Order: sequence, then structure tokens, then C-alpha cells
Amino acid sequence: MSDYPVHVEIEHKVHLIRGANRARFPEANALLIDDEVLTLVDAGASRNHIVTTLKDLGHKPEDIDRIVLSHFHIDHKGHASHFQEVSGCTVMSHPSADHGIKTLDGLIDFYGIKTHRFFDQWRYFIEARLPHVISDYRVDEHFEDGKPIDCGEVELIPIHAPGHSVDHTCFGINGYDTILLVDIDLTRFGPWYGNKVSDITQFKETMKRIIELEPKTGISSHLLDPVTENLRERLIDFDAAFDQRDKRILELISQGHDTIENLSQVPAIYPRIPHEVFLTFEEIMLEKHVDILSEKGLILIEDGRLQVQKA
Repeated sequence: MSDYPVHVEIEHKVHLIRGANRARFPEANALLIDDEVLTLVDAGASRNHIVTTLKDLGHKPEDIDRIVLSHFHIDHKGHASHFQEVSGCTVMSHPSADHGIKTLDGLIDFYGIKTHRFFDQWRYFIEARLPHVISDYRVDEHFEDGKPIDCGEVELIPIHAPGHSVDHTCFGINGYDTILLVDIDLTRFGPWYGNKVSDITQFKETMKRIIELEPKTGISSHLLDPVTENLRERLIDFDAAFDQRDKRILELISQGHDTIENLSQVPAIYPRIPHEVFLTFEEIMLEKHVDILSEKGLILIEDGRLQVQKA
């Protein structure tokens, strides 16, 4: 049983469904728009939390009209296939999401981990802890950047926000004062871009766009409560992590951690590596930083060895 309320109304007809385990991965928050078109935004919260929220609001899973998926990651598409099967609802995504959402093979391809040395361990983790994401998913419709999704009194405005993933999308709620930030999650970890289809440059451009929208409330997929206090500063700090990580990586290379694998063992980005599976994503993120640092002429790469270029 959760030690905090499973759901909370954050605006009229807009309910935050909190993920189990304080919404930590592999859980994530979802939204339920209790409107003319009963709409679930993401389905990665525990199935019990989603069902409980529906029940408390006088609904049952069969009543869901639409599921909107922010992106293809397992903690966001989550139980969408189950609820679609139960309700016959429509599932919407960004057009670039299809390959990663529809099949496990597509998701693996988007992750870019098939040839990684810890792939078998990752596959075992998924099969053991998240068997529901192994099934195929159906996507019925695509939303468009900036074109409102009408739920009745509530409109969701898609904001394509790539970087975290190619399809990652935030949503303004009746405008842009309140934005579902999804995995611009404002956690202490900072930005995550550990897939083949993640991109640091795009992520930084996304951060600029979101900051310029000047939201007053930001809803994270991995914090229990929306952020209202000092939201602009929180977004700026989140964005600053990219440059801070560049600096740390350069320092570590100078200290003799001169390969991606050596850097990952420190580790350079994750505060700690709780399971060797996480080294997969640590290394992918490091590779992206190293590529950028090399393009800037700050490091030299020879036979897989990294060396800081002297000014």
C-alpha cells in the first residue's frame, strides 16, 4: 500500500496519477483527464494506481477513451497495451515513436543496446520485472506538434521536445502555464539521454524552448508533486547539467580515465551504478559527450584512448 495519496487533482478535471515507489524508474507518473473524452496520458504508473484513480473518480478501465503516449520508453508506454485491450481505446503517439512503441524489437533498436555486452542482463531484467512491456502495442493515431488534443473542457497541446528520445513530447494543459514536462523531470539526477535515439544538442534546444515558454507549473514524470516554486531556476539548473558533465569528463580523462569503459566505472554521469545493466546507459551517454568534446577539439581519440587537448 502506498504511503502517499495515489492521485491528486492538479487542475479542474486533470488528475496526477503518482507512480509506485515514489515514481522512481521503472515507475512513472501518469495523468488522467476526467473529461468528455476520458484520456490517460502515459501508462507507466502501476496498474493498481491507475485502476484506483479510475475507480475513485467513478470510472472503470473499460471507460478509457484514449491513451496519449509521451514517448516510447518502457516506464511511459507501460500498461497501455493492457488498457487498450480492456477498453478498445485509441492510442496516440508522436509519428516518430511507432518503431519504438509497437514491438520489443523496435524498442531495443531505438535503445541501441542489442550488441552491448550487458544486453542479456537487460533482457533478463525486463522479462523478470516488466513482462507487460514485452507484448506488442498498437498505435492508432498520431498527434502533431502544437495541434491541441481536445478532451472536452481540457486541451492538451503537444510540444515535441526531442533529446531525451527522438519522440519525447511534453504537453501544455489549456495553454502553456502548466506543462507536463515528462522526462524533463527536474530530479537530482538531471537529464537522461542514454539511447541511440537520444541527442544532447536536441535536448539543449528543447530546454531553451521550454524555458522560453515560461510555464508557471511543471509536472514531472518522476516527482510526486508538480513544481511551482522557482520553476524557471529549476529548469535552468537542469539544463546546466550538460556542461557540468562535460567538465567532469574532461577532468576524469586528465586523471587517467582514458577510455569510455574506464569512465563508466567511476562512474562519470550516474551517481552510482546499482546494477551492471546501468553501465549500458552510462556508456551510451559518455559516448555522446565524447563525440561532442572531440568535435570541439577538446579531446583527441586514438585507438579508443582519450586525451585532453592542451590549449
